[in-house]
Amino acid sequence: MKASPPIGNAVDSPRQMPGILRSLSIRMRLWRNSQIGSPRFRALVSRLPLLRMVANAKANQLFRLTSGFVHTQILSACVQLGLFEALDGKALTTVQMATRCNMAPDAMRRLLDQAKRLDLVISAGPDLWMLSDAGTVLATDRGLREMIKHHNMLYRDLTDAAAFWRGDLRDTELRRYWAYVRGSNPAEIDNELVAPYSALMRESQAMLADCILAAHDFGQYRSVLDVGGGEGAFLGALGERHPQLRLALFDLPAVTDLALRHLRERGILERCTLSPGDFTSDPLPGDHDCVTLVRILCDHDDDRVIKILTNLHRHLSPGTRLVVAEAMAGDSEGANLAAIYFGTYFAAMGSGRCRSSVEISALLARCGFRNAKAVTTGNPLLATIVIAQR
Repeated sequence: MKASPPIGNAVDSPRQMPGILRSLSIRMRLWRNSQIGSPRFRALVSRLPLLRMVANAKANQLFRLTSGFVHTQILSACVQLGLFEALDGKALTTVQMATRCNMAPDAMRRLLDQAKRLDLVISAGPDLWMLSDAGTVLATDRGLREMIKHHNMLYRDLTDAAAFWRGDLRDTELRRYWAYVRGSNPAEIDNELVAPYSALMRESQAMLADCILAAHDFGQYRSVLDVGGGEGAFLGALGERHPQLRLALFDLPAVTDLALRHLRERGILERCTLSPGDFTSDPLPGDHDCVTLVRILCDHDDDRVIKILTNLHRHLSPGTRLVVAEAMAGDSEGANLAAIYFGTYFAAMGSGRCRSSVEISALLARCGFRNAKAVTTGNPLLATIVIAQR
């Protein structure tokens, strides 16, 4: 008769149990994969109604991955041809749409049919078209349309996918576009280089600003400094939401010149202080009780993020609240989608990554900030917030 293992045997040790469970999980997954990979098993599944439904759902999901680029190109064509603006607030026939989009009617009908299959438009009647919910958002959000046009750069950078992910492509279009990731002295970048990406950031921040302002009460502060604030899109939205706030913006000299014009157009320049400089090394105004970093840290690698946060900690007053807001990796569907997209985008850009709130909190703590906590917004696809104190 075989003796029972003594108490304290490695199999029974609590420290060993996670390893044992992991090994069992791996074996189960390998067995499952072997079954799924078997033509005989798949034939059996196809004959059982419940399993067939599950298998078809998995097959559809896989096909979405393989056909995803086709979807994006249909969307891109609709944006470039002005389809969403043409249908904004209207119901039009194919011929009317063809005239507005400068296309032959047959070609217009093919594109509209594809757009309908992607739920971008709907049929309001025989040969009559209207916008769907998604199409309406695209019609009314210029920033979103500008981002879709901008993606053509990313698609060209991804043409040789294997070379891209091996890291063989150094001089990508996106790296050339985002001028501040190339030079050793960003403060020397001139207006001609910053104008295109500053305008894109301004146009694409409307939904992001709404998301952030709905998740955190900025009305509790006396003054807010937006570091890396670009042309002032977030600061403008913040100022309109909270008329009592004193506002300030810090960014590169060429960018603050553009912000001056934008904030004047929004009618809030008299409430704003603009300070030019490099946020990794130059002094920052320290007399604000809240400082924001909106879509800033994600653009930079860890070593540069540490320089940014260390410089902030050096110049901010004790007790100052730091609000970091950007798309972050996480377990929710929105956060996972954001990590897939931004992880690829930053790889093409040659700088930055999509971090989790835990990673950002750790970087903040490393640079001297305390009491970091994550705040989930209404749309984790756009942003999650991490708040800490100087």
